[in-house]
Amino acid sequence: MTLPGPRGMPASPPRSADVIRSRAIVFAHYDPAGAFDPHVVHALGQYRRFADRLVVVSASARRLPAELAGMVDDFLPRENVGYDFCSWRDGLRMMRPGDYDEVICVNDSVYGPLFDLAPALADPRTTDADLWGMVLSDQAAARGRPCQPHLQSWFLGMRRRLLSAPAFEEFWAAVRPLPTKLDVIERCEIGYSEHVRRAGFRIAALYDATTAPGVTVREVWPHLSPLHPRRSWRLLRKSRRRPHNPSELVWWRLLEAGVPYVKVGLFRVNHYGIDLERVEAGLRRSTPFDLGLIRGHLDRCG
Repeated sequence: MTLPGPRGMPASPPRSADVIRSRAIVFAHYDPAGAFDPHVVHALGQYRRFADRLVVVSASARRLPAELAGMVDDFLPRENVGYDFCSWRDGLRMMRPGDYDEVICVNDSVYGPLFDLAPALADPRTTDADLWGMVLSDQAAARGRPCQPHLQSWFLGMRRRLLSAPAFEEFWAAVRPLPTKLDVIERCEIGYSEHVRRAGFRIAALYDATTAPGVTVREVWPHLSPLHPRRSWRLLRKSRRRPHNPSELVWWRLLEAGVPYVKVGLFRVNHYGIDLERVEAGLRRSTPFDLGLIRGHLDRCG
């Protein structure tokens, strides 16, 4: 789905998809031990294939390991303040974004790409968008807050029309460290999508939770087990609510939609009570990804 402009402002006229001839990727990194985990090394290797310029901004590491030194164009260590949006802001300052057809901001909160990223980068569902991502969510920042359709910020692609507009500079110039993660979600993750839409730009994603059907019992049934009644009850109860976090509840739908990622939080937090053995089995069947990268990261970080 492509979101129109805000009420009272005409949507941008239809246009043919921009040809992406140059692309920069800014990767926000954080690790409690300051390490570059093997799953991060894998991700950077995949991003290198598609980036004319690859920038890594780390809020924990002081230097790049030797295996990445020849892969990364720019490395910026910074203090661990401001979450990923401040890392992306600082990475964007190292370049002239308007010189590129596309700039993508990503982080290490996902495992992947699980399979070839090329189809996602050229998917017709997002090629006419100015700001695009993997998942469009309608989840609020916290229960009781209003729901606002927004791109989940672990993958944000920005195209030339937006990169050269005042709205782009206005938003990133205003990014500052905020006291809580909830503030970052409301003012930066949700706020960026709102800011871009108000300026009349188009937003789209590979998976659109705002138009997706509700989660059915049949879908979650394989994850239920009488051996784990509390976890199963949590999954049943939470899956009936709308909205939800699609990246962690309906991970299989994202894969079916061509999203080549799975969230680290699904394994480390498992808020919904998903059967993680079934997740691994599903990934093993449907992707060529080395699941040892996931297990190794979880064994090291918990």
